[in-house]
Formats: sequence, C-alpha cells, structure tokens
Amino acid sequence: MSGILNAISRASNLISASLAPVDTDGGSLKAPPGILARGISEIEGLVRSGSAVGPSDLPALLDAIQNLNGPGIDDRLFLLEKLLVLMSRMPADSAINQKMQAFFIDTLYKDLPHPPSAYLAPAPLISPDPHPKRAYNYRSTNGDNYSQAIPLLGRAGMPYSRTVPSASCVPPSSLPDPGLVFDLLLSRPAGKFKPHPGGLSSLFFGMANLVIHSIFDTNRTDWNINDTSSYIDLSPLYGNGVSKMKAPPEALRRFDGTGRLHEDVFGDARLLFMPPTTAVLLVLLCRNHNYIAEKILSINENGTYLNPPPHDETARRAQDDEIFERTRLVNSGFFARVVLYDYVGGILGMTRDGSAFRLNLDQQIRRSDHEIAPLGEGNQISAEFNLLYRWHASTSAPDKEWIDDTFKTILQGKPYNQVTVEDFTTAAGKFMRPNDPDPKKWEFGGLKRDPVTLRFDDAALAKILKDATEAPAHAFGARQTPEALRVVEIMTILQGRSWAVCTLNEFRSFFGLKPYANFKEWNPNPEIYNAAQALYGHIDRLELHVGLQAEEAKGAMPGAGLCPSYTVSRAILADAVVLCRADPYLSSEFTPYNCTAWGYQDCAMNPNDGSFGGALTKLMLRHLPGQYKTADAYVHFPFLVPNEVRRTMELRKDPMVHKYDWKRPVAQTTVPAGTGIKTLNLITLPAQNDRITKLIGKGKINRALVNQQLLAYLSQPKTDDIFAEITKKLIDENSVLRPGFSSKQVDIVQTVINMVPVYFVANYILGLPLKTTANPHGVYRPEELYAMFANAADYILYDQDAPDQWCMCDNATGCADMMRKEISANLDRLAYGVWSITGLVDTVADMWASKTNQSDTFLSTLLSAGKKTGMTVPDISASLFAVVIPSVPQFSAVVTQLLDFWLSKDQTSKKTDLAQMAAAGPGMNPQIAAYAKQAIKSIPALTPTDASAINGSMAVANPLNSIEGLMSEKIFDKTAPVVLRSIFSLRNVRRAPGQSGFLPMFTQTVLDQPQTFFINNESGLSPWPTRLMIQYDA
Repeated sequence: MSGILNAISRASNLISASLAPVDTDGGSLKAPPGILARGISEIEGLVRSGSAVGPSDLPALLDAIQNLNGPGIDDRLFLLEKLLVLMSRMPADSAINQKMQAFFIDTLYKDLPHPPSAYLAPAPLISPDPHPKRAYNYRSTNGDNYSQAIPLLGRAGMPYSRTVPSASCVPPSSLPDPGLVFDLLLSRPAGKFKPHPGGLSSLFFGMANLVIHSIFDTNRTDWNINDTSSYIDLSPLYGNGVSKMKAPPEALRRFDGTGRLHEDVFGDARLLFMPPTTAVLLVLLCRNHNYIAEKILSINENGTYLNPPPHDETARRAQDDEIFERTRLVNSGFFARVVLYDYVGGILGMTRDGSAFRLNLDQQIRRSDHEIAPLGEGNQISAEFNLLYRWHASTSAPDKEWIDDTFKTILQGKPYNQVTVEDFTTAAGKFMRPNDPDPKKWEFGGLKRDPVTLRFDDAALAKILKDATEAPAHAFGARQTPEALRVVEIMTILQGRSWAVCTLNEFRSFFGLKPYANFKEWNPNPEIYNAAQALYGHIDRLELHVGLQAEEAKGAMPGAGLCPSYTVSRAILADAVVLCRADPYLSSEFTPYNCTAWGYQDCAMNPNDGSFGGALTKLMLRHLPGQYKTADAYVHFPFLVPNEVRRTMELRKDPMVHKYDWKRPVAQTTVPAGTGIKTLNLITLPAQNDRITKLIGKGKINRALVNQQLLAYLSQPKTDDIFAEITKKLIDENSVLRPGFSSKQVDIVQTVINMVPVYFVANYILGLPLKTTANPHGVYRPEELYAMFANAADYILYDQDAPDQWCMCDNATGCADMMRKEISANLDRLAYGVWSITGLVDTVADMWASKTNQSDTFLSTLLSAGKKTGMTVPDISASLFAVVIPSVPQFSAVVTQLLDFWLSKDQTSKKTDLAQMAAAGPGMNPQIAAYAKQAIKSIPALTPTDASAINGSMAVANPLNSIEGLMSEKIFDKTAPVVLRSIFSLRNVRRAPGQSGFLPMFTQTVLDQPQTFFINNESGLSPWPTRLMIQYDA
C-alpha cells in the first residue's frame, strides 16, 4: 500500500510541477505540492501528532468568551496552551495561522504598559551616555538611547518599574515571618527529589540563569535600582559601566582593529560564584563573538576594512569599534535566537513534542484598524518580574550538591535554619569577589586556563554541558526549594515587602486571569493550602513571590513544557514577547544593514536542522569541535534529558528517533582538521564513500562502470555540438541589451555556466523532464536541479561547518532519493516496459510532463553493461548518482574560475589568445584545454588541500585528476573548452562595471592555510560560485 501511495504522491507532485509557469518573474522557483501529495502528507502528520482541537476544548473556549472582559479567564482550562497547539499544528503558510499569531503576539505585548505607568522610585538625575553618531546603529554600553522618545528607558542604573500598583492595605506587621513561610511552604524535604515532569534538564535552567542575569542586577545598597539594562543585550558577556559586579567593557576587548574580545572572557563576576553551567555558556558566546568578528572582517562586505588592520591608532580604533559593535549586534541576536527557539521552545514544550513552531515575535503587525503594532519602543523591567524569575525550586541534584558545598564553606558550616540575612550578606560580600580584577584571569568550576592561549579546555567545558544535559531539573511547586537557599528566599520575601508589590490575586487580575477565591483553589494539596491559610488568613493577602512559588504547578502537556505555577506560566509569555519586540536591536534595528548581510543570515534558524530550529546546537557544535557528533541527541536537545526525549519520540512513533545517537557523546581523541569549521578541504575518498552510503544505502556501487560508459558516450562527435548549442542558447536567452549602449550583459555564472551541465545531464544522461520555454510542462527547473546537485556535492566532497552537516545531509538525501527514483523509473521502463504499477504511474506522469527520451541511448547502454556484472536497477541508479551528480557543480565551478582568471587585468594577452582560438573554431579545443591546465596552477580556489595527509604532509590536489563524472580529465578536456569557446567568441567580452563584474568571494586563513570562499545569494559561504556579470558588444 505504501508503495502505491508513494507512486501516487510522486505523480501528483510531478503533475503539479508541470502545470507551474515556466517564468516565475523573479518569484519562488519551488512548485507547490500536488493536491493528492499534500493530502497524503497531512494525513500522515495528523496520525503522528494528533488533532489540534476537539470537543474537550469547548469549556476553555466558552470560558474565554464569557470572562474575557469579566472577572478573568480560568487558566486551569488551558486555553492558552490549546491556542498554541492549534497554531503549531496548522500549516505555517496558512493565512488564518498568521492572523492568529499576529493577534496573539499583539495581545501579549499589550499585557504590559509601554512605557511603564509607575516606578519604585524617581529616576536619578543623569544624562544618557554619549552615543557617537556612526553610519550604523549599535547598542550602547549601558542601554541608553534604545527608546527615541525616552532615552533613559531601560538604562542600567535606573529604578525598577512597577507593573501592578497595589491597593492592598495589609500592614507589614501582620505578614508572617519569612523564615516560617519558607519552612511551611517552600522548603524541599531532605533526601527527596522530584524530576521535572516536562523532562527539562539542568542546562535549561543554566540558560534561564543567564537570561535572568542579563536583565536583573539589583543594587546592593539600594534595592530599588537595577544595575543592568532591561534588554537581552548580553551584558553578562560584555559588561557595563554601572554594576560593581561587572567588568568594564574596555577590560574585555583587544582593541587591535579586529573587533574581537580576549579569549574565553565574560564580564559578570556574579556567575563565577554559581554552578558552572552558565559560565560555560558565556564562554561559548565569547567564542561566537570572535568567530563573527573574524568573518565580518574577512568578508568585508562594503570594502571599508583593512586586514591587517591599519597602523594608525585612530583609524585602527575606528575599525575596531565598528567591527565590535556590529559583532555585538549579531551575537546578541544569536543569543536572542537561543532564547526564542531553544529556551521558549522548552517553555512551550514544542521541542519535546517535535514541533519547530515558534512565535515570530519580531514580525511587523498591522492591526485590523490599519494601525501598526508597536515595535522597538524600549522596555523597563519591573520589580514583579524580578520576583517571578526566582526559580530555585528547579535546582537539579548536582547543582544542589554544589550549592550545599559552597554554602557550607562560606557560612562555616552553620545550620541553614540559623543563618541570618546579616550572616549571609557579610559572608557573600567576602566570597563573591574575583581573585583578580582582570577578567582574562577569571576561572570557575575548577577549570584552569591554558597558560599560553588563556583558553579553557574544550573537553572540560563540554563535560559540564553534557553533565547538565543528562541531569534532570527539579519540578516546580510548593516545598521544592533546597534548604540551603532558605536565607536567599527570606531576602526575596523581604525585598518584595520593601517594594510593596501587589498580591498574587492582584497580579492575576492584571493579566486577565480569574482571581483565586480561596487557598484550596490556589493549591489543592491540603498540607499546603492549610499552612498558607494559617499564615495569611485570606487568599487576598497572599504575597506575590510566595504565591507564585507555592501555587500548584502545571503538569506536562502539549503547549506546556516549563510546568511552573499557573500564574507564572501566563506572565512569562507576555514578558518574552516584550523583551523581544520592545528591544529595537532585536526587532526594528536588527537588519542586514546594521548586522551585515552575512551576520544577519548567520542568526537565521532552520526548522529542519534536527533540533527543530534550535540555535544552541549551532553554538555547541561550532565552538566545541570534536566534543559532539552531528547526530548526538545531547547536542540537538541540550535543554531536555535525552532519555525523556527518546521516550516521547517513541510514544508518538516519530520516525526521526532512529536518526539520533542517544548515548552520551565521547570526545574524539584527535580532532580531524576542520572539524566544526567550514573549509575547502576535500574529505578523504573513504569518507566520501561513507557519506554516499549514508545517502543511498549499501549496495553494489560500480563507479568504474559508470565512468567507462560515460566517457564512451561523451566521446562521440555530437557532444561538442550539444554543449555548444546549450551554451549559445542560454547566453542568447539571458542576455539583456543595455539601453543607450551597443552592448549586452549577462550573468554568465548563474544563468549560463551553472546551467550548461544541468541541461546536458538532465536531458542526455539522467532523463529528467526540465521545465523550459521549449518544454513548458516539464517538472524540474534547471535552477532547482543545480541547487540540489550543489547541496549533494557539498555534503559528499567537503568539510562542512559542523552545525550545517545535519541539513546538508538531509538536503543531499532528498536529492539522492529524488534522483534515484527518477533514474530507476527510466531504467525500469527500459528494462520492463510500462507494465508495472510504478511504471504505469510514471509513464502517465511523464506523458503529462512532456518528457523526452534523449537519455535512453545512454541509459540503455549502461543498463546492459550493468546487468552483465550482476547489478540491479537500484545498484545502477545509485552508481550513476554517486558519479555524476557531485561532478555537475564542480564542472561549473572550475569553468567559472577559469573565466574569472582570464578576465583579470593581468591576463589580457591570454584573453586575446582565447578570443582568437574561439574564432578559429572547434579545432582549437585542445589548445584551450592546455591553457586551462596551466591556469589552474595559479587559481587558489582550485587548489584545495586534500584532507588525506601523505606521510603527515598535506598534498595539493589538482581538481582535474582522480575525479569522476564530468570532472574526469578526458571528459573535462572535451566539454569545458566548448563552453569557454562559446563565451570567448562573444565580441569584446569583459567584466560588467562595478562589483557585479567580480565573483563575490573572500579569502581567510583556516588551519593556517589561506582558503577562498564564495558568497551565495543568501550571503552564506559556499564552495560554488553563484554570480558574475559580463558584458559584450551587441
């Protein structure tokens, strides 16, 4: 049955693709899936994930209708969760889904006042810090000038805002003793541990700690003042000029013209005295800053940087400032992606449930009245949220042990129930001081810096993260806070009272939630609600912090992953929306203009990356090379306990469960060259074979047979005519007459050189129905095929940036599956005729797609030769894929760079010779081939180092030697000169004016070797050239 459904789905897609227009007028090239194919896919998805809504959801909807503008919504009916699940299971491109998201986000944003309506104290009389005018926008050190209307809004050193003005008249003298409150409502029983019901790991709360310390730093002498900014600006990494616990930013920077920080530094000393997980995350973000800065300098998009940096001190400082500020924007944006995709994905349970859905919080929203929803208008964090984010109950068993050991040391073994606030503040004041003011010398968690590089050991950092990933966090709820934190909780309660914050019910009413009528509604556990009633007397007197922490906690369910108390669950969503939308540098100012195009795209998340769009995976793979493999569950789901993820995937019968390695990652004893870094190193032939096997499975791959048949077929005289005809036609179709000039211009790479081998291979080798003006009902656009072939070749041949390997493998697998089906269908037709289910369906689809059979000659010969050696049709199709597909982009890349080389100013004489050869006709092809062999020695991008070292030395590989398909020497010598001759036969061929006349590329040093990378149309790095505009006389 599945075979028939697959055949029908394939036919449906082919017909849909054939009906798509030939010319997309610059729009998307991708054809929509066929109606039947989409229906089959949606049914399969529904079976896996279940329906989004059902009859059980009616009570929540009715309650919302009745109480939205009344006493408040009953959050125990889970309306919020049901809406999130509904949006997550609707098609992402659904207009209804997009409208629901916009309404949902706008509503959450409006939960909090902008600007705040009240503060804990008057703002101090200070002026915003100087913000020198530059040709780009950037974050200020202390958070000034984020709001154009209120420059001091959210600045470090300003008072907390007050979200809910309280009308409670409870006198402080009638409130219970904080120590008694802790003992009765908050204290975790000794020896007991309750794992987090949503499967969250200790590492999740290490990240939560980083978020919390980014926006909260209460002044030690004046609790009304927040000494950090109200923005997710990575101030724990970059420091600020206000907090006494933060290093000054100048101590972290190198000021060498590269915009980099010193090795493995961060600016918030508070994190030295906490479990080490958070500090490790900061070290990775420091490394990420330097990685980004190096890329921005190397790519040099606007051509304004000098590398090496200028000797003049003023010019060097100006360059350093610009690269640093742009890099900070990108790195802060990357951190925000970790927060929104990994962290919020954990809060909502989306990652656990296998959904890549995330709220698009920074989107532009136009309301139904045509008014634009606010974006980037600034934020001021409030005292209420300071109390809300005290998540000590979640402390894991290893972190509790760390806290116990540390507190016993600093408190000299004094029993926790005897430690006073004065005891703790005195001891902590002595303990929480770095041994050295220089952050380059800071150490934590028992780790030591390398005395030469000043870096921490990768394996030691990774061990901390792996330990935190497999350690379950503790559940939220009453009586779940470790006893050691008793004095900290007492200080929190006293702090809330000094701020006169609202009660729990006032807070709930503010957010449109139904106030609790009694303590039993708040927490149905008799031990808890009776104790609370004895302490407070009436539910309306219940303090905010205590009420939030001891309220009944949610269980795990779709749409709920954090499982805190009900009120916390509602409020943190509003805060997450505000933190993103109100920060201009995460919304309106987070643009390619400010971040650079490369930096902007580096922050983009891919929902198909194996992590459901996780950004932390990218950070860990990039900066801890060799410590994780790309299939490790520990790196894809670091915020969840791996065994819990596996269990939930198996319960929902998720087929992806088998793609992960669920064991604890073991560090490689020797890290291969380039691991974690994208290089232009060809991987070894055995490694290439391993990757091909991963794509197409184990079978009888006979490369020699395919190469032999391919050479015999292409040795025919008609091959020259075919290549010449394809090249000339593509040049004619894509050339544009320049008005006012007697010249034409054409993107010779994107529309010609990259397409020539695609046309030839599709029509004459593989038998793919191309969609062209000559065949408007074809299926495959040449541009789409080139992109698929390039993805496959990149994965098979080269080192990849480690975070990209999962996607590259998936893309290559998709290409391999599609090509093998097409090739096998053609081979089956030639071998058995149409009298089979798949053959009949394929024939009908092929007739609809106006498919020609120009490839039959080659495929018939290959089929016959393969059968003589005992190969099956799948074996032959796999062998053909392995040999031909990777060679297509290679062929185009070499031809492109030969052309680019000969268009250089210092190659004028060679260009003249080539033009004369081209005019002389096909007889000069051998001479052009000889020119090409000589030129290759002078083109750096055509001499990648072979990753297989011979006797310990890196051998330089000639791209035309020992390479298959179109790149085998005899085939390349025969076909490439035809393409080049067609180009140089154009009259006065030359570069187009401006940057478009040059290949977008840059050279940087990787592993002590200079390597050239090309920049693709999405500003990503690629081994394949993408565009080069030339002109010629009409």
